[in-house]
Amino acid sequence: MPKPQAEAPRPNWWRALWIVLLLITAASAPIAHFILRVPLERVLGGAVLTFLCISIAYYIRVRPSMKVNRAIYIGAGALWTWAVTFWGSGLILWATGWPPPAAYVGKPLGVFFFFFIAPLIVGAFIGDWLGRRRNYRLPISLERS
Repeated sequence: MPKPQAEAPRPNWWRALWIVLLLITAASAPIAHFILRVPLERVLGGAVLTFLCISIAYYIRVRPSMKVNRAIYIGAGALWTWAVTFWGSGLILWATGWPPPAAYVGKPLGVFFFFFIAPLIVGAFIGDWLGRRRNYRLPISLERS
């Protein structure tokens, strides 16, 4: 029966990293509003989104799980494949003088499917395949292999 592996020790700066991130976000909001004259709703919206991103990053790093890592691989694969297809085809269409991909949104369903839907599906499969090859471990993971 295999022994469970001990969790990798966290670096001694680990807790301070998350505290500093939260403090920098909290301190930059009033600076942006009062000194840079950014509207309050934008400051609050940006702070909320930043806190949300920090909390997701904290959850991914501090409480890693196979399901979350798999979702990250699938989502990242879908996003990257869509971005490469969308921007690459847009560059090719621009270079040849055709309308940009956004001009095809209300057009035939096949073109919309090619530019927007198919890359997401193919990318999700590619991301899952890459994740399965790495056993769904994230690239900069503190877990032991």
